[in-house]
Amino acid sequence: MLTDRDRLRHTISGPHARESVAYCLILPEHGILGHWYTWVNEHDVAGRALVLHKEGPEPVLFKHVDGLPAGGQNFDDWTLDGIRLTVGDDLQRASAAFHDDEVDLEFTFEAYHPAFDYAQNAEGCPTYLAANRYEQSGRIHGTLAWNGERIEFDGPGHRDQSWGTRDWDAIHHYKWLAVAGEDISCNLMVTMAHGELDTNGYVYRDGQQSPVTSAQVTTGWGEDWVQDKVQVTVHDDAGRTTDIDMSRYSLARWDVSPTFNFTDTGFTGTMAGAPVRAYVEYTWPRVYLDHLLEK
Repeated sequence: MLTDRDRLRHTISGPHARESVAYCLILPEHGILGHWYTWVNEHDVAGRALVLHKEGPEPVLFKHVDGLPAGGQNFDDWTLDGIRLTVGDDLQRASAAFHDDEVDLEFTFEAYHPAFDYAQNAEGCPTYLAANRYEQSGRIHGTLAWNGERIEFDGPGHRDQSWGTRDWDAIHHYKWLAVAGEDISCNLMVTMAHGELDTNGYVYRDGQQSPVTSAQVTTGWGEDWVQDKVQVTVHDDAGRTTDIDMSRYSLARWDVSPTFNFTDTGFTGTMAGAPVRAYVEYTWPRVYLDHLLEK
């Protein structure tokens, strides 16, 4: 079970070991999808990134730096090459920022529901993804000054934290959906790896959070094998069936490593009839995506 201590750094070791924290800014009213991200390895070497997406396929802003000394910092007071993260003394709130000569971003996060860790799913957290990870939707409120414009945002968003192994090349493909509404949300990760299909995540609705037990995802593909529409039927441990129906509003496609590609998309739609927005990420081995694009 998660404790308040899990908002901080964990002891990690081994090949591909890392700990990462991500915040998803899902802003369809501004045509923007944002990804604030920081990570650190077992040797206390860290990195940070801010990615902003619009129509795509290239990100409109991509700020990535790795190989930075973390200096033993923890996530309750984390400062690294222009970014700042301050997590509260529980798993409910945080504040974050990114500042450089091109962009100024500040926001706060306040959870809508308890953090859900993949250890709660029947088969646990897949070992190639992490020793464990949690996912959580919440209200994200802040300001973004960039490209001569200053916008204020306030609405549903998402965050996650993972610690342990992250072996991209062990993964054939995954679908990760962070679906957020003010009183309803779902995280779903369907992963093909080691020749098997793993399903993780939760459903939160009617004031009850429950682990996902199975899901059916139907993707409507657009040009260049981009997910344009997603329909999902999710079953949870409480015996509920929940339908999600969404369409894409933004796109960024980029290689997270020389061998592995992300197709990151912003979506809007409904979950059990309620309005939601979502960060939807599909992944491919680079060689396989290139094969599909050549056809």
